[in-house]
Amino acid sequence: MTTQMSFATRSEGPLQEVTERRPGLAIDAYPLGRLLLLRCFGDVDGIDAATEINGPGGKVLHATRTGDEVTLLLDGSGREEEIIASLADQSAHLIPPIRWQRGEARVTLVLEDGADPQALLDQFPGARLVSKRRPVPSRGDRVTYSSPLFLPTLTEKQARALLAAYEAGYYEFPRKATTEQVSLSLGIARSTFEQHLNRAEHHVVRAMLPMVRVRSGRGDGEALEVYSKFSRELGLYVQLEVLGNRVAAVRLARKAPTETAGSDHPYLARILEHVHTGNGDLRDIPVALEVAPFEREVLDFLRTIPPGETITYGEIARRLGRPGASRAVGTACARNPAVIVIPCHRVVPKSGGLGNYSSEGGPETKRKLLEREGASLALAMRTQSTERNRNDGPRKAVPPRSSSHPAD
Repeated sequence: MTTQMSFATRSEGPLQEVTERRPGLAIDAYPLGRLLLLRCFGDVDGIDAATEINGPGGKVLHATRTGDEVTLLLDGSGREEEIIASLADQSAHLIPPIRWQRGEARVTLVLEDGADPQALLDQFPGARLVSKRRPVPSRGDRVTYSSPLFLPTLTEKQARALLAAYEAGYYEFPRKATTEQVSLSLGIARSTFEQHLNRAEHHVVRAMLPMVRVRSGRGDGEALEVYSKFSRELGLYVQLEVLGNRVAAVRLARKAPTETAGSDHPYLARILEHVHTGNGDLRDIPVALEVAPFEREVLDFLRTIPPGETITYGEIARRLGRPGASRAVGTACARNPAVIVIPCHRVVPKSGGLGNYSSEGGPETKRKLLEREGASLALAMRTQSTERNRNDGPRKAVPPRSSSHPAD
């Protein structure tokens, strides 16, 4: 039996210094003997010329940039190689990458039986244990996996659709079945089947991306990290899921997740500050969305609505050139994977009231968010006003009345 242990340390060195000086920078380090491969995300401008990186202790041999990601190959000191060898002597083996962020390194080890976790931690300055678990749970254990490899959000209907398509030969070349034939075998409408199949494919592709990146030569840097902290204003935990430097999900929950990387992440701090004050623009936070094309259009539009203002489902549909798609807009809002960062709470029904809210806490959470942002809560009197003034854009919210509306 082996144990997987993750810990954080503030070991002094160039990567500690540069990530502490640049809070918006994250670096994944891959030791390659005396060489060191770095994948840098976020605040990467001039990173290849930074004195901590390209100085007396090392030299940049190669640098490439794609968007806000920079890959560097360094002629390093070989210190990492020595540490890895020392760990192996103690029955501990490094799982790359080493993630550096805000002056702290996150290290993951696989420990053989007989390895002493505390003795290993004592060798690293200010080390703190993040998690320790068996990679394979015992039979009957209920374990929440943060890795997308375990398809945590794949529904039973989506799984059935994918299996039925595979077993019918839909993925063979040439195809042995059409979506219409597979949907008939399941006894459901073709459009419903295609929707379930599309979502299932998204989940599977996302789960396999780290391995695909390795095959493509880009390497793996997309391990999902989960951060969580309690919001007194909402009375709920805000759970942030991050892939690299992008937000994969923001969820609200009544209980803290069983395993997290902690509560210290700049995006989570900004989200909580926004909830607390109602101020701050979160639209610059990058997101990694696994959604259908129209859903992406809707979610991108939501990020343009300023705090304290609201808009109706129908008005969004009209502005996207789909005036009859208000229900589809409501569905996209209900599937929003990153609440607050993508502010679906600012969308209300034209008939008045707050409408529903698919995240934890329902309409009451929606009310709290709007109230914090300074929106008037007299939503009942807005009724037809937004539709009569379609060209005026998002409007201030007005007081509520009870009614039943599409989920947000």
